[in-house]
Amino acid sequence: MGLYKSFLKLVLPGVLCASIVFGQQTNPVERQVSNPITDTPNIDPVSEEQSIKAPKRKNGSVREEGGDDEVVIYSENQTVEGEPGKRIVTHTGNVDVHYGIYRLQADKVVVYEAENRLVAEGSVVFDQGEDQRITGARGEWNYKTKLGKFVNSTGFTNQTNDGTVIYFTADQVERVSLNEIVITNGKFTACEDAVPKWSFTASEARVRQNDRLKLKNAKFKVRDITLVPLPYASISIKKEDRSSGFLTPTVGYSARKGLRLSGAYFQTLGRSADVTFRGDVYTSRGIGFGMDLRTRANSRSYFNFGFYAVKDRIFGPNADAAHPDQGGSIVYADGVQYFPNGFTAAADVRLTSNLAFRQVFSDGIQQIISPIEVSQVFVNKSWNNYTFNLLARSQVISIPNVRIKTKNLPSINFEKRPSELSFLKNVYFSFKTSLEGVSRREETDDRGLYLQQTGSGPVVTPALGQRFDIHPQIAVPFNFKYLSLTATAGTRVTYYSNSFDDFRRVVGRDFVRSYYEFELDARPVALARNFYGKNNAFRFRHVIEPYVTYRFINGVRNFNKIIRFDYADTETDTNEVEFGLINRFYTRRYTEAITEEAQKKLREDAAASRNPLAVQPYEIFTLTIRGKYFFDKTFGGALIPGQRNQIAPITALTFYTFGGIPRRFSPLNIDATYRPRKTIFANSRMDIGVRGDGLRALSATVGYDTRLLKIFQTFYYTRAVSLIPSLAQYADANGKEAGTLRGSQWSPSIFIGDRSRGLYGGTSLFFDFQNRRETKTSPLISSLFTIGYAYDCCSLALQYYTFNVGARRENRLVFSFKLNGIGAFGTEQFGQGLR
Repeated sequence: MGLYKSFLKLVLPGVLCASIVFGQQTNPVERQVSNPITDTPNIDPVSEEQSIKAPKRKNGSVREEGGDDEVVIYSENQTVEGEPGKRIVTHTGNVDVHYGIYRLQADKVVVYEAENRLVAEGSVVFDQGEDQRITGARGEWNYKTKLGKFVNSTGFTNQTNDGTVIYFTADQVERVSLNEIVITNGKFTACEDAVPKWSFTASEARVRQNDRLKLKNAKFKVRDITLVPLPYASISIKKEDRSSGFLTPTVGYSARKGLRLSGAYFQTLGRSADVTFRGDVYTSRGIGFGMDLRTRANSRSYFNFGFYAVKDRIFGPNADAAHPDQGGSIVYADGVQYFPNGFTAAADVRLTSNLAFRQVFSDGIQQIISPIEVSQVFVNKSWNNYTFNLLARSQVISIPNVRIKTKNLPSINFEKRPSELSFLKNVYFSFKTSLEGVSRREETDDRGLYLQQTGSGPVVTPALGQRFDIHPQIAVPFNFKYLSLTATAGTRVTYYSNSFDDFRRVVGRDFVRSYYEFELDARPVALARNFYGKNNAFRFRHVIEPYVTYRFINGVRNFNKIIRFDYADTETDTNEVEFGLINRFYTRRYTEAITEEAQKKLREDAAASRNPLAVQPYEIFTLTIRGKYFFDKTFGGALIPGQRNQIAPITALTFYTFGGIPRRFSPLNIDATYRPRKTIFANSRMDIGVRGDGLRALSATVGYDTRLLKIFQTFYYTRAVSLIPSLAQYADANGKEAGTLRGSQWSPSIFIGDRSRGLYGGTSLFFDFQNRRETKTSPLISSLFTIGYAYDCCSLALQYYTFNVGARRENRLVFSFKLNGIGAFGTEQFGQGLR
């Protein structure tokens, strides 16, 4: 009958606005909070992670009887009046009526056969399967039309999105038609307390199934105390959980922006698309407006598009030097499309009008501090040993005094993966080729400062230059008893339509870069040893995997004439040996046991050794040490001592720079990862100099993730390296190795408790020690503090966060609360473009 299936799903949005028509919230999957301890503020901490799958139904334990014109009745006593077909049958004493999935129990039930009507009195209980129940003092029900009413009713339903049981009481519940129900003086809650923590009442509620719920004289109550009265409210309850209408208004506060009032209108566009129009009022700044379009072609393909813009300085102080206009706009698009013919298209676009707008009106710390903004769209298809890519890409890097804009538009790439030649056994051929339109444009705030720092003017290429690249290779593997060798030879030719002249000015003179390469990779047999503990019990296995790679590239002439658009332009001559040692430590993991007790029992079980599927090797710790030796210290003249040099032979080893001076040995790169179990993770990377420079750079990440405790921290440290006396001639203006800077950042997070039960809270901090030391300001650039409490039927949370970086100086307080079975609400900002 679905009598109470959906009418309680979205009742609460009505408490925020009187006499208004509400649309349903957008898909909660799009609004979930997956990680409450990241450095991005958790806007909605009480919203649990949700699945797009429908709630699982319990296996029915109710025995179905009757149906199809047959009513089955059990009772202690019965009396019959009237002729057959028009009888009036009275049942008393533990009466139990069954009609398909429906069941009616009462002290007394009178059956009017001519009218197909049942009248029940005394301790009336009416069930529809296991999902819904109504109790009352008296009830009438027509088992043919499924119409009826119940007086002084109580009941429950779990037909909500999250499966929560909703309880209700009413003076009367009447089904007046197959798709409409009228509830008189109803009260609804998910709380089992005698005085519920929250409830929702209405003098009359009209429920049109799979359409709308219309309420008169509605009230939202906490502990039976009215908080928000509503003369009228209308709420969508369509099965597809998507319906056009206004979304719940939200309110927030910021010391810099003032009170923020937000509203949105949600419009469905068929079953597979919808659009949200939204607007914000910042009482101390201006107004914002935007749109979010979502489409889904099938279960795997989707496309989202939107924009958001702010007209700043409408309210509050007028724009001046102390109060700059930081308004702007952002356009975003993301999506994936899988085509039947094997092509895949993907888009990840984010275009911001200016950095100040992104810093001031974004909510995520990474968007605020990141100097890089990348947008790209590509089409891909792979078949057999071939891959085709069509790419359009733009990148903006914003650093002090300059913005570097590069574009690959378009970029056509075609490659063949290594495959054995049919006429030469054990010889593998591959190639990569590309045809691209490229450009680079540098915009400066102070041209004089730029000239002083670089010695030349900003780089500005034509809007569409050409770059053509072809790169074939031949590989031959050799396998011996204790050694594996792979020899690779190839050549590469790259054509550029523009180049630099001797004064680093862009000229319309084409340039061809060509080189040949040879590489020999040697992998000796791995060394392994097992370690045992007491009673000869296995503890772990240590495996050592050494490797040596010789690499020779020759032919790159006039490297200084090549315009750098991306990594493909950083290849130089090189004559080098890369060496490394990989240490792996393995223990045993028992796939058939989860608890420690079960694993211990399995370890002691001799039969487990005869079942190899029960025991799997598990890599608990990995330590990699590698470095390079350069026979050519200047890479064919490409390295310029005393300057920062970002070239491929250097960046291929480590992301920390060491190209300020010519050198034979690179720093040693050490990478260690420890993961004893799925809840614990630790990783550290560092560069150790071999010419008296010691520790050059370090990063450390630690994570601990359990149900009640989550800890995460990341630490970065880099040194401005002092040069030994023999290399002091290459020092920069500060007497340090060019390109090396002192930096120290730390980002710790902790979250304690279970968001679904009891008290919980946490904090996330972001420190920049070095840059703030120079300016003598606080090293704390962002913080987030969360505290909340989850009851059995509702939960609430408060968050306070601060920003103190770039153009963002702001403190903000947000809140969120959730009513089980209804939904979560709070000061969440609509739209995806600013997160």
